[in-house]
Amino acid sequence: MVQTRSNTFWIYAAALICLIAVGFYMFSKSDFFNVKEVRTEGLSNVTANEVLQLLGTVKGENIFLTDTEALAMKVKLHPLIDQVQVKKELPATLVVKVQERVPVAMILTGDGVVVVDLHGVILKFYDSWPAEDNPVLTGIEVPGTIGPGQKIDNVNLNKALLLLGQAPAELLPLIGEVHSTTDGQISLYMTSGIEVKIGFDAEFTEKLTLLQELLNSEEYKTVEKAIKYIDLTAGKPVLGR
Repeated sequence: MVQTRSNTFWIYAAALICLIAVGFYMFSKSDFFNVKEVRTEGLSNVTANEVLQLLGTVKGENIFLTDTEALAMKVKLHPLIDQVQVKKELPATLVVKVQERVPVAMILTGDGVVVVDLHGVILKFYDSWPAEDNPVLTGIEVPGTIGPGQKIDNVNLNKALLLLGQAPAELLPLIGEVHSTTDGQISLYMTSGIEVKIGFDAEFTEKLTLLQELLNSEEYKTVEKAIKYIDLTAGKPVLGR
């Protein structure tokens, strides 16, 4: 008799668990969990409407069936967007977190100006000078076959962008132009007009730190107006008048 009561208990318990599971499954398929809101975060130069257009029709989809990785890949097609993360907020909201590409340099072409990020990815073409100023890279050719969102594959461009990436924050606004020669030598032109000869280096941190220290020194400031160039090719600053 005791054994029979025990078996009956477990049968009722199993049936109850099955009913709860079926109930939860039916509830998860209800309109309550359909996507009703899409929220964007981290946008500056890209509009929320552009992100929504790339996402396509997601409102009305069941949030449990929504493929967030596939949606993130769609948004990454925008040339100004670097990283994207799409998260679900139950019961009915998708949150699109965006990290935009940051413009760091401009390349002059015969048709206008090309703005690139620190990885050499083209962000935008301009027919005239952009409102946001950045150092100009010269001696670099932009292939006519690539467009926004694509990376320029150029050794000299990579060196120039590495230099800008290694420049101290205080020095960066003073750099007006980075010029690369065909044999890979690099020179800077400060916004003051003074040329800074860097040389053939593949790493720039030490020389740029030296340059920053020189520009901040009182001795240099007393003779700055007479300086035409600063030669750092040998690792120590030599002033040319």
